[in-house]
Amino acid sequence: MVNYIFLIIYILFSGSLSGTDLYYLLSIHCLIAMIAHLQQKDNKITPIFLFYVGVITVNYADIVLISKINTESIKMYNYIVPKYIDDAVQLWCISTTLMIIGYNMAGKRSLPTIAFEIKKPKVLENIFYILLASNVMTIMGNRISFLPGPAMKIFALLNLIGIMFYARLWAIHDEKKYRMYAVTLWILETYVAIYTAFLRVELILPTVCIYAGYFIGKGKMKYVFSYRIVPFLLIISLYASIFKTLQANRTNFAAVIFESDYNGSEVKDKGKENSGALLERSANLAQMTCVMKLVAQNGFYNGKASEPLAAAVIPRFLWPDKPLIQLGGWFAYEISGGQKAAAEKATNSINMTVPGELYLDFGWWGVAIGSLLFGAFFPLLWNSANFYSSEYNISGTLIGGYLFILAQSGLGGDLQIVISLLSLYFSFWVLKKFLAGKL
Repeated sequence: MVNYIFLIIYILFSGSLSGTDLYYLLSIHCLIAMIAHLQQKDNKITPIFLFYVGVITVNYADIVLISKINTESIKMYNYIVPKYIDDAVQLWCISTTLMIIGYNMAGKRSLPTIAFEIKKPKVLENIFYILLASNVMTIMGNRISFLPGPAMKIFALLNLIGIMFYARLWAIHDEKKYRMYAVTLWILETYVAIYTAFLRVELILPTVCIYAGYFIGKGKMKYVFSYRIVPFLLIISLYASIFKTLQANRTNFAAVIFESDYNGSEVKDKGKENSGALLERSANLAQMTCVMKLVAQNGFYNGKASEPLAAAVIPRFLWPDKPLIQLGGWFAYEISGGQKAAAEKATNSINMTVPGELYLDFGWWGVAIGSLLFGAFFPLLWNSANFYSSEYNISGTLIGGYLFILAQSGLGGDLQIVISLLSLYFSFWVLKKFLAGKL
């Protein structure tokens, strides 16, 4: 009932409320839902709980962005269109609420289960060494590139979820080897993130994964609110404190990390771009205002923006010449008014956001139906993973862990995430058929 009350408020009263007011209102909405979740008898960490956290984080980042309009520190989001801020925030609030309603409507429904366990110690040890080798190869500059695109995404995801998997085993069984596995992968994956993505969310994901795995292994939310959370908060505070320094010195820092790529050439420190605080990079308001502007200029796109997703469902081995799916690249060119050849690889990418893509293509009807279906998709997938059935449930940990990561950022940057998740689901469905009971 609470969700419907807030939905009515977002629809009827947004004209008399500023974008900032709507963000505060949505944050209160999510806080109420979080408290209700914590009061449930089975109050385990789930994607919807982390979704509430993610939405509040995005709201904060967007409020900060609004406060910086017409200042030099807005450089990272200089494509924002202030005229459409209030409309964009209303879109975010309505779509987010509909996703929550869709999630709750799907409730306990599930796709066919894909959960299978790996209990053999030797196999668990071998998985660790495979992930260890992957990180070492990346650090040495020899990335694994022979796998097809979807398989590469899964393999990259395994590095993060492996941290969560072993941290969970460590918390449950209190065995030193699992602690060593988790901590080793955490250190290496954090270094890889510094090496390859030092100004992106990947920098903190290894830390999030190790603590998420540990607290999930403990099994009760009370452990999150104990002294055990202090190291996590200290690490996150450290990341936040150094983030502006990394942003201000990003060019010199990159030169140090990628010394061979610069061929020894001099790199000047621009030193002026210091607006990229850690949480501010969660903002999505700028791209949604651009969506509103495109619709005002060109009308609704009637499926053009999402059209490449039809090609995404066809495996590349069946279509070797399949074009790259670059929704973010297309959107970046669209809002800049640029032109790009069909075979040209995008050099910049801006996500449309799920609400933005639905509105750009199909208007408010698309937002209403699409947000409900999008929200309903996640419990179906989550329940199929049986995440809490066993700490040895490797497929469930991978799917569930991926959903945890996505939930913290608002469940994906555009609708392409649905294709990625379905590919991951069917991959494990096949693996379960052939490998269940053999590992």
